[in-house]
Amino acid sequence: MIALAAALAAAGVILAAWSYLVYPELIERLSRSAEAVGDSSERPGSLEVVLSAADEEDVIARRVGNLLAQETAVPFLISIGCDGCRDRTADAARASLGDRGRVLEFPARRGKAAVVNDLIRDSSADVIVFTDANTRFEPGTVQRLSDAFGDPDVGAVCGRLILEAGPDGQALETAFWDRETRLKEAEGRLGVCLGANGAVYAARRAWIEPLPPATSMDDFLIPARIARMGKKVVFAGEAIAREQTGHDIAGEVSRRFRIGAGAGQVLTHETWLFNLRRHGLLSAVFLSRKAARWLAPVLLLAAAAAALGDPRSRPAGAIVLAASLLLVVSAAARPRLPGVLARLYYFGVINIALAAGVIAGLFGYRRPVWRRRR
Repeated sequence: MIALAAALAAAGVILAAWSYLVYPELIERLSRSAEAVGDSSERPGSLEVVLSAADEEDVIARRVGNLLAQETAVPFLISIGCDGCRDRTADAARASLGDRGRVLEFPARRGKAAVVNDLIRDSSADVIVFTDANTRFEPGTVQRLSDAFGDPDVGAVCGRLILEAGPDGQALETAFWDRETRLKEAEGRLGVCLGANGAVYAARRAWIEPLPPATSMDDFLIPARIARMGKKVVFAGEAIAREQTGHDIAGEVSRRFRIGAGAGQVLTHETWLFNLRRHGLLSAVFLSRKAARWLAPVLLLAAAAAALGDPRSRPAGAIVLAASLLLVVSAAARPRLPGVLARLYYFGVINIALAAGVIAGLFGYRRPVWRRRR
C-alpha cells in the first residue's frame, strides 16, 4: 500500500505542478505566435441576452437597467427565466423590461441549465449573450461580444470578468481569478478558450447544444462543444463585466463542491475531451487546465487514504486526512487570516472542497438545485 500511496501522491503533485506552474508559461509562449482573429463587416443580425434568475427581486431591476443601457449596432432582446422564484422577481423584471424582452416563469426550481435550454430553444437570435443577475456590464460590453463574431470561424466568445471585494473587504478569490484571466487571454488567442466566464460570454445560437439538466458547467460545456465542431472560442478583453465576490470562505466551500460535482460529470460523460489524437490542442488545453486541476487534489487525498492500509504510513495518511477535514470544517468559522497565510488557507480549502465534489460527481451525484445565498 505504501507503493500505491506514493504513486498516487506523485501523480497528484505532477498534475498540480504541470497545471499551475508549467502550463501557464507554455500556453503563453504558444499564444505569442498566434495570428490575430480575423475581422470583417459580417456582424450578427440579431442578439439576445439570456439569464436565469432564482429569487433575485432585490437585484433584477438594477440588472435589467444595466442591460438596457447597452448600446449596440443592432437591437437586442432580453430574456429572463424565473426558476421557481418564490418572490417578486418576475414582476420586477417585467416592469423593468417593458417591450424590450420577455419573462418566462417556471413553477418548479429545476436549475440554471434547464432554464437556459428553454430560453435558447424559443430564441431566434443569431447570437446568444449569457449573463447572471448579480453581474454588471460596463458600457459597450454586448457590442464588443458581438464584434468578435465578425470572424465567421468564431463560435463563442468569452468576456472579461472583474471580481470586486465584497462588503467584508476580503477578496481572496481575486488573486487566483486574475491568473485565470491571463490564461483565458492566451488560450483565446489560440481559439481554444475553454471555460468561459458564466457572467459574460456569448455563442452562435445555431451551434449551441442542449445542456444536461443537472450540470453546473454551462459556461464550460457550451464553448467546449462548439470548439469540438472546429470553431474558435476567443477572448474579448474589452467586453467587461463586474461582479462582487459575495462568497465568504464558507460559501466558497459550497460553491467549489458544486463545481467539483459538475466537473466529475464532465469527466464521466464528455470523454471525447480526452482524445488528443482527434482534437489536438483542444484536448491538450482541457487536460492541462481543467482535468489536471480537478484530479490533482483527488489523487492526493486518495494517496492519504491508501497510506492508511500500511502500519508504516498510517500516521502520515491519518494526519493528512484529519488536517484536510479540519480545514474544511474550520471554514464555517470564517477565519480572517493575514496576507499570504489567508491565500494558502483559501487555496487549500477550495481544493479539498473541489476534490470532494469531483469524487461525488464521478460516482453519479446529481447536485441539488442552486439556492441563493444572501
